[in-house]
Amino acid sequence: TGVFIRELTTLYRAFSAGLPSPLPELPIQYADFSVWQNSYLQGETLKKRLAYWQEALQNLPTLAMPTDHRRPIQQTFNGARESFTLSWELTAGLQQLSRQEGVTLFMMLLAAFQTLLHRYTEQEDIVVGSPIANRNRPELEGLIGFFVNTLVLRTDLSGEPTFQELLQRVREVTLSA
Repeated sequence: TGVFIRELTTLYRAFSAGLPSPLPELPIQYADFSVWQNSYLQGETLKKRLAYWQEALQNLPTLAMPTDHRRPIQQTFNGARESFTLSWELTAGLQQLSRQEGVTLFMMLLAAFQTLLHRYTEQEDIVVGSPIANRNRPELEGLIGFFVNTLVLRTDLSGEPTFQELLQRVREVTLSA
């Protein structure tokens, strides 16, 4: 969306002033990305990736969240959103702890979220899906297209790990995925 808004604004300014498009030619197109990805995921690379995901997704558990009331007979799939803001002080503290433990802030928050899910469900095998931008090449920054990929982040919380131990497990899972 950011790419689209920037380009639309640039074109609007130019065209409303009677000027030609100031946008440079793109070095690659979305189709080039698809071709690159298909050629990359061949042979040994494909075998390694498939083996990793087959093992990671084997016997995937269902998260058994407790409910606070009886569910309706007809399932609606209506959802809700709960927004909140972390204070600057808390954010700074989390960033400092993340650096100290050698993890990213994302990994820190994922570990906290998985801890919460573990406490609600008492399950030790916690699986969370997380979208990633998948724009891992500079040439892709200016392209409009669906590059998002969803990674399955499965963490083992067995053995009552300390939070530092859990952070290292989450780090390993995140980097592997």
